[in-house]
Amino acid sequence: MIEILGGCSLLISVFIIFVVYQIYTVLTIAYTRSLYNGIPSPPLDNFLNGHQLTMVAAKKSNTFLDLFGAWCKEYGSSIMVFAGFRNILFTVDPDMFKVVTSDLNSFSKLDDLPNRSLFGQRIAGWNSVLTGGGHNWAIKRKIMSKFFAKANMSEAFEFCKPLMQNYVRSTLAQKVGKGQVLELHEEFSTIFSAYPAAVGLNGFDDPSTIGKNITKILEMIPKQLGKMSLTKILFAMGKEKNETVDMVIAMRTRLKAMSLEKSQEMKSSDSETQPTDIFGLLIQANERCDFQRDLLDEYVVDDILTVYLVMDNMVKQLASLFIFLESHQQVYHKMVEEIRQFTLTDCTSLSQLRYTEKVLLESLRMAPALLRGTRLLKTAGGGPTKIGHYILPSNTQIHFSQYLIHHNEDVWKAPDVLDPERWSGGFNPEPYTYMPFLAGPRGCLGKHFAMMTMKLTLVSLLQKFDFTPRLSKEKKPTIDQGMAVMRIRNNVDYELVPFC
Repeated sequence: MIEILGGCSLLISVFIIFVVYQIYTVLTIAYTRSLYNGIPSPPLDNFLNGHQLTMVAAKKSNTFLDLFGAWCKEYGSSIMVFAGFRNILFTVDPDMFKVVTSDLNSFSKLDDLPNRSLFGQRIAGWNSVLTGGGHNWAIKRKIMSKFFAKANMSEAFEFCKPLMQNYVRSTLAQKVGKGQVLELHEEFSTIFSAYPAAVGLNGFDDPSTIGKNITKILEMIPKQLGKMSLTKILFAMGKEKNETVDMVIAMRTRLKAMSLEKSQEMKSSDSETQPTDIFGLLIQANERCDFQRDLLDEYVVDDILTVYLVMDNMVKQLASLFIFLESHQQVYHKMVEEIRQFTLTDCTSLSQLRYTEKVLLESLRMAPALLRGTRLLKTAGGGPTKIGHYILPSNTQIHFSQYLIHHNEDVWKAPDVLDPERWSGGFNPEPYTYMPFLAGPRGCLGKHFAMMTMKLTLVSLLQKFDFTPRLSKEKKPTIDQGMAVMRIRNNVDYELVPFC
């Protein structure tokens, strides 16, 4: 009898704890959502899930950004989206873009961005020139801005041009012809993984190997996202995850050895000589930060891997361009005609490619490498503050979408049409309506390098080869709307034929 009563007491206790937890959950969700009562919000799926079920379904059907675009069109340019305990202000308001991207004191990048670690293995770290923040980040950015300044592109071009010519003459020439189909993302990965070597990161690895490794790392990132699930647990325990982590460790080990060697070389040289290559500048930038001295080489490696991860943005940018060109052959032929009448001499000669630049600008509008971004509001006293038209609590996540503002029909005429001519006649978009390289203090350092290398790549390839699409009708390549950084679903297949 006593045992029965004891068992009942335990069950009652468990039941009471369960009920109390449920009440606590409901009250917590209700209270935190009440803090955003003045902001428009779409109808909830249900109280506990908020909008999460609709968002998950949109991700599965690859209409995630379409969903948010429709919500913003119906309910307002800034809306509240609730996913369980997460409360997110989503905005496509250019005025909000300006505040969020310019105010570094109030807004920071999230600490749990997925490109910083791979199931616990460090990739780019928390203090890299791209992902960091605060005083040390400002020091790094100031030093590295010298290398990426527009005035320095002529020097970078002189290193990149022969590298590209050699790639076309040797590597690519062996692959084309005889009906062979190439996957453009893979080819562009090889090209853009070689550019860092041209500007100071030589001796790391074969560009094709680096390109494949970076692609593999980036493909692993989505498998780290979202709530814990059986699929995620099985992957984290699987062979594929272990192989990727081992690959990252091997890359970091090799880069660390290179960093130590380069540091010693710099210390033994004339102290008055300032480094001019990207490797030397990254070492100098980290040495001037308030980091643990015994971890300096790790921070340098973080920055080098950041460089390679960001290079993949141009890979996707050109691959996505060719997806659009498949259905806009008149744009392709006009660009090719300009490129084949053009003589490449030095960096300044690239400015003659006026139509090609319009095509690139329009491609960056159609599918920017960063489809959406995230910032975390942190107020000085921890209390609410006015941001734009709304009072927001501290720790509010704010998401913004370059892709959606680039496709906003109130801003752009026929936004879903690839139209390079919209950039004619000195056209200049309204502030914060065109942000392929972001804007404000965290605007992309490498935008001039990106434009230079993309033009150089197009010239080098299209002056030698005709590109014919061989895209799958069943699995057409498309932009993945579910990720913040652009990913392309399915292969971007083209046949390259030597142009005589």
